[in-house]
Amino acid sequence: MDAFDYWGWLLRFELPAVGWITLTMFLIGTYILGGFLREQACFWLCPYARIQGVMTDTQTILPTYDVPRGEPRGKLKGGAPSSATQGDCVDCFQCVQVCPTGVDIREGQQLGCITCGLCIDACDAVMDKVGKPRGLIRYMSFDEMAGKPRKTMFQHTRTWVYVGIILAACTGIVWGLTHLGSLTLNVLHERQPLFVVMSDGSIQNRYEFKVLNKTSADFKVKVSAEGGIPGQTLIGVEENPDTIHGRSTSFTVFVRAPADKIRDEVTPITFQIQQTDNPSVVARYDSKFYAPKR
Repeated sequence: MDAFDYWGWLLRFELPAVGWITLTMFLIGTYILGGFLREQACFWLCPYARIQGVMTDTQTILPTYDVPRGEPRGKLKGGAPSSATQGDCVDCFQCVQVCPTGVDIREGQQLGCITCGLCIDACDAVMDKVGKPRGLIRYMSFDEMAGKPRKTMFQHTRTWVYVGIILAACTGIVWGLTHLGSLTLNVLHERQPLFVVMSDGSIQNRYEFKVLNKTSADFKVKVSAEGGIPGQTLIGVEENPDTIHGRSTSFTVFVRAPADKIRDEVTPITFQIQQTDNPSVVARYDSKFYAPKR
């Protein structure tokens, strides 16, 4: 379904049943995910956490709780620590409260962490209030926290692997964009009924053509078919259909074949559309021609 047609039908309340069903399912699904599951969707449905977990190591800079400085954590009494060995963490739980997924960063890195940094801001605000230096939770690596020497980014083998993956992906995208055809053809066979027996005994199939014109100009296309049944005729495209630039154009094509030429219940057929002014602009689609049992 073309996006322009969809919005027009939606605003006029003329969507077909499948359009209303799809829209309703999306609305209900979004409401369930955002209204009920919430952070559970991040934990169990979203693949981001799993991907992030695979891509990190001890040198990755992430929101990290400074354990040696913060532990043992404890409440302040009268504005002073309850014991001489108490760390800087006052156990206020502000870092947990502001986390969108409810992660306690003090328990180490977890799959639910989306590296938003809200825990850092909340902790810095609390440190300012209790008169302690900021940075109890800050962006750093586990190696940095352990006092190990920090490697530069390009000293990691993983970095070069990521660079290779990105370059391969960009190359594929560029190749795909530069090799896009000017036309895209999609053919939907009528499902009910699969075929119709005409009064003269011939068999007719109905097909819905969807042609996407990717150029900046409107043009006509010639419709033809290869394979199929000997003696078949195409009905509905005696005059070359128009295609509108930048959007999908739909039209119906009937294929009628003499019954005495049909040998199988299902016969492969290939449809072809060709720009009338430029025959090199071609698109094809493989489909089937259905007939009664012989």
